[in-house]
Amino acid sequence: MYQVLATDLDGTLFYPKRQIKLVNRKNRALLRDFLSVGGRVAMVSSRSGQFLEKTKRKLGLPLDYIGFDGTIISVDGKIVYDRVFDPEKAKELLSYIRKEYGPGLILMSTDDNPQIMTRTKVSKTTNFLYFAYEAVQGAYREPWVRSDQKFYGELSKGKVRKMMILIGISKKKQLLAEKLTKDWSERYPDFEFTWLNQFIEITPKGCSKASGIAFYLDYLRINHDNVVVVGDSGNDIPMFEAYHGASYCMNHAKDSVKAKASHVISRVSDLRSVLCPSVGSTPSEKEG
Repeated sequence: MYQVLATDLDGTLFYPKRQIKLVNRKNRALLRDFLSVGGRVAMVSSRSGQFLEKTKRKLGLPLDYIGFDGTIISVDGKIVYDRVFDPEKAKELLSYIRKEYGPGLILMSTDDNPQIMTRTKVSKTTNFLYFAYEAVQGAYREPWVRSDQKFYGELSKGKVRKMMILIGISKKKQLLAEKLTKDWSERYPDFEFTWLNQFIEITPKGCSKASGIAFYLDYLRINHDNVVVVGDSGNDIPMFEAYHGASYCMNHAKDSVKAKASHVISRVSDLRSVLCPSVGSTPSEKEG
């Protein structure tokens, strides 16, 4: 039996969305049953530690997490891994991106402020669409601040765990984001770059969902063959490649993402036969 389920959240464990309980009944039942037979569940997300702690409380389950794409790791309620950007290298990278690409939005994440936006020359349409999207996130929303002073102040203090660069909202821009991820990785080897639809996510070198899972397994002295990974986005590709044999991608993901995983599923609850076949479906699971 597999010992660990490493699951992405948005578009994966949170799919389909449930604004009140965050996770639907079938997925909740799977987590509970897998934990009951001795398994461990790690939420692997670009989300903040604050949000992941809230999710643990909401579900009422002893979950671990790998947050901010591998820059912070919590096991049994204790932070066991902690990384931030080198401020000077991050400033150099941002200067290059601003000069060459003039991105619509630049976001950074710290423990205290999951989303800090610097003022950029964005069109009124882009600005409206971003804030409209944030407004309808409900229970899934993380607080944001728009302030140059806060943005560069946090960067100078060396508190930044992750940055996100909006390349554009059109399909053409999404393809460009995927291409730039590879180009920037070659130009700036001190960082990790992954793409998430229109965004490019940036973390310190050695921090990705795959590296976070590797540290997590080694910390718990669990063999790397004993983990199942599941996700739906470009930033999940590193863990699909690192744990390919037991990698599962959501069916609604882009074809280029699905191509990187060994299996395709419609819901996380579809993993029941893989994770806990000895535990039959429960009444709560049958309700959907």
